Amino acid sequence: MTGRVVTPGVVAAAGLLGILLGPLLRRQIFRYVLPGGRSCPHCAALLGVPTRWNPLGVPSPTGRCPRCREAVGPRTGLVEVVAAAVFAALAARTDGVLPLLAYAWIAGFGIVLGFVDVAVRRLPDRLTLPAAAGLAGLLGAAALTSGQVGRYAVAAASALALAGAYLGLVLLSPGGLGPGDVKLAIGLGLATGWYGWSSTLYGALAGLLLASGYAAVLLRLRRIGRRDHLPHGPAMLTGALGAVLLAA
Repeated sequence: MTGRVVTPGVVAAAGLLGILLGPLLRRQIFRYVLPGGRSCPHCAALLGVPTRWNPLGVPSPTGRCPRCREAVGPRTGLVEVVAAAVFAALAARTDGVLPLLAYAWIAGFGIVLGFVDVAVRRLPDRLTLPAAAGLAGLLGAAALTSGQVGRYAVAAASALALAGAYLGLVLLSPGGLGPGDVKLAIGLGLATGWYGWSSTLYGALAGLLLASGYAAVLLRLRRIGRRDHLPHGPAMLTGALGAVLLAA
């Protein structure tokens, strides 16, 4: 890698970047959660539409429709807080400019994927595939500039292994997991594999344990039935993030 860049200023700047990107991430969440990507499901009002005063069409951070005031997205400030915490944590633990950019890239996509999966139980290809491709490119550049091609090869192999493992789980239990989980595993395997095979293994196990534990608690509380399906993406993302932060 290119040398340690972690300073309190970098961590603070990364957290601030997360807050500033929060509204744009929220817009992407709206795009994949709302009917047609724009309409309020309660009153059909158009949301996230570019205007003269809002050229990017950034939705309200309150998570409520400005017309009917019904909830149409994540709670007030939640996306911004999550983004700030994740970006700051990665900045505190990641060496090198290119690796930090790589993890910030997949973190942005991961935040959107987590919220979308919770809301509509799917992991869109338009999010999982660019997340993996961008990470692969940035880590590849980091490997070439620092002479760590072997490390990148381990990361690529880890991505293929993790995706293959999830594909096997999908084939064994089609109702439990889906193709989106397999595609998400490519990016997460690459992210954790940058720190070695063991990091990928621990991240995968942590994700499975988190998902199983959450399901067990909901079953115990009778909030779900045994045939109900829960989103697995957030657990995969959390497990991978934990593995990266511990291994970095």
